[in-house]
Amino acid sequence: MKPITLSKFVVGASVALVASALAAGEITLFEREGFQGRRLTIRGTVWNLDRTDFNDRAESIIVRDGVWEVCTDARFSGQCTRLQPGEYGHLRGSLDRSISSVREVTEAAYSPPAPAYAPPAPVYGGGGGGGGGQPRAILYSGQGLSGRAFEIDRNVVRNLDGTGFNDRAASLSVLGGYWMFCSDANFEGSCRTFGPGDYPNLPSDLDHRISSGRRIADRYPYEGRPTWQR
Repeated sequence: MKPITLSKFVVGASVALVASALAAGEITLFEREGFQGRRLTIRGTVWNLDRTDFNDRAESIIVRDGVWEVCTDARFSGQCTRLQPGEYGHLRGSLDRSISSVREVTEAAYSPPAPAYAPPAPVYGGGGGGGGGQPRAILYSGQGLSGRAFEIDRNVVRNLDGTGFNDRAASLSVLGGYWMFCSDANFEGSCRTFGPGDYPNLPSDLDHRISSGRRIADRYPYEGRPTWQR
């Protein structure tokens, strides 16, 4: 394996870790909740974050590509969690300010992260019930998967205005598939993609601003062309 090259540069107080060009994925660790503070972008295996001055510092994470394993001890020991592409605005439990090693995992190891706790029962709004194990997403009116809940169990919701949940969501949980949510109706405005997992805090451009959403794919990597423009 080629050695990791550490490159530091100042772009809004960010620090980038550049690995071998063969690495396909990318993950960014942030020193503060909500993607604030110093950051460290990683595109390869890091056995020990102690050498990067970012050991036990991460409070939030963005996974832009690939599936990544983050562990509380060096050399992928301790408690490890696998993260799908998406935004994790607040690390909970043993991972908060405890990450010491990071690596991208292979496709054969893909698995969504287990919810840290059971969310409140949703008010079904997607056409009559939760629907077993089909891909779905749940929007919550409060941060931390709290407050009123609205489950989306159909592939496309062009306008939330008629559901009583327009511009209400402050957190969300993806229980299957990859979903794109947008700040305006008909998938316009600011749009972001979320993979399986819990998102206790939404980024500022979607916080209490989600007006439309749709499922773009069932798994990652996307099989065929994702439904970005459909």
